[in-house]
Amino acid sequence: MTTGITNRLASLVLVIFLCFPAVSSAGSISTFPDVKSMIDAFNDYSTSNGTFVVLKSKPLHIQLSPQVVKGDLPEVIMEQVNRALMYGIYRSFIHTQIKDITVTAVPIEINFRNKNSTLLSKYKKTISISRNKALALVKKYINAASFSDLVTDAKIGTIVIHDQWTKDFKRIYYNDQGSPGLNRFVSELSK
Repeated sequence: MTTGITNRLASLVLVIFLCFPAVSSAGSISTFPDVKSMIDAFNDYSTSNGTFVVLKSKPLHIQLSPQVVKGDLPEVIMEQVNRALMYGIYRSFIHTQIKDITVTAVPIEINFRNKNSTLLSKYKKTISISRNKALALVKKYINAASFSDLVTDAKIGTIVIHDQWTKDFKRIYYNDQGSPGLNRFVSELSK
């Protein structure tokens, strides 16, 4: 009986570490030498399933493809596209030292029956932005002196999980967390 509990506890710890790659000492922000390393570590997008592609190294241009399913409403798909743009821009500036980035977001529709996927090019959106412009726009809406102010630690029991969006940044990252909301913010980010 003790072995079963130990095995389940070990499995739970493994799941937590796989789902939250940035578990370390309190107050630290994960940093990476490049965007690909960051994407690999966070595991929200992946080259293996076609949701992350480096389109060009210099200047850096990446593509993120949020996964959607047949029947998703167009406004839901566009929200996923906008969130992918935000993820690519802000995660990159928070966790790497890059100065500029171009992010293209194009959703990928997954068919679970035949295991095929299709890029939905009609929803494709691209934003090119500098580190300074991205931070200045955030400062317009929330109190943030630097990119590190956009992430915080979260606790699950006694485990500290780093690099989670702050409550203030969630007002920008989602549409239902307050003003300005994701869609409005991405509209300004695109200018």
